[in-house]
Amino acid sequence: MSDTFQPNNTNLLKHIKNFQNNQNQDTFMAVFNELQGENAYLVIPTAEPVLGENKDKNGWSTVEKGTQMTFTSVFEVDNQMVLGAFTSQQTLMVWAKEMKPFVSIPAKDVLDIAMENGISKIIIDSNQDTMFVLGRSI
Repeated sequence: MSDTFQPNNTNLLKHIKNFQNNQNQDTFMAVFNELQGENAYLVIPTAEPVLGENKDKNGWSTVEKGTQMTFTSVFEVDNQMVLGAFTSQQTLMVWAKEMKPFVSIPAKDVLDIAMENGISKIIIDSNQDTMFVLGRSI
């Protein structure tokens, strides 16, 4: 996690709502740019808890680069790899229906992880009022 990262999804959620109300290139790019910024983070369910080092005052900790994590919300849909991600622990719970281990990762790092692992789509807050689908052409 970079020193400039300040986890806060307020703007991300605002941009997603704007996109839902007026779907066009500008509102889409506002969400995409926020995902690449210094504040947005995504919550990803994992097979087991991921323990980091050096917790800050907000409870965030850093995980060593290269730490192996098994995401449990990766699915194959129509021959594409899809990653389910969430804007909060609460939206994860709505989807999962029960407590799951999870990791919160800066959104820009999730985008990099998706690219490196052949994930074609990221579905944020699946089937919820803050749902957003980010896909790439392959």
